[in-house]
Amino acid sequence: MTVLAWSERLALGHAEMDHTHQEFVALLNAVGEAQGEAVLASLDAFIAHTRAHFAQEEAWMEEQHFPPRGCHAKEHAGVLEVVYEVRARVAKGESHYGHTLAEALAEWFPLHASSMDAMLALFMENPRVFDDAGGCASSDHVCSETAAAGNNGSTG
Repeated sequence: MTVLAWSERLALGHAEMDHTHQEFVALLNAVGEAQGEAVLASLDAFIAHTRAHFAQEEAWMEEQHFPPRGCHAKEHAGVLEVVYEVRARVAKGESHYGHTLAEALAEWFPLHASSMDAMLALFMENPRVFDDAGGCASSDHVCSETAAAGNNGSTG
């Protein structure tokens, strides 16, 4: 089953990030659609992509000295922690957890992309955006703003 359809509402206007996000959605759907033993293989492909995807974003954040990089990286780490736990359960034969994960990440991803990733894309276009926002460069401020928007950093 398709858990998340790619649409222009997920696009951020940063070509490389948008391409990576399209791949993320496709691989997430592959996990959601896989059956039986195929769940583990699709999950492994998703994990490989997601590790590279998050590492690329974190490299951009470091290179650009993106102010809320710590908050953003912590969210990535939390997602990967859950994904690894699910992979261990699927490897033990509990393949239904792959579908549960796909559904949960399909809920999480649009908010993450439209908040944290959108801020990163905007910052890479114009690093002064945080200076111009009246002191919005504090990572604590950004984390609390994201939490206030309904994202408390949990992965569902």
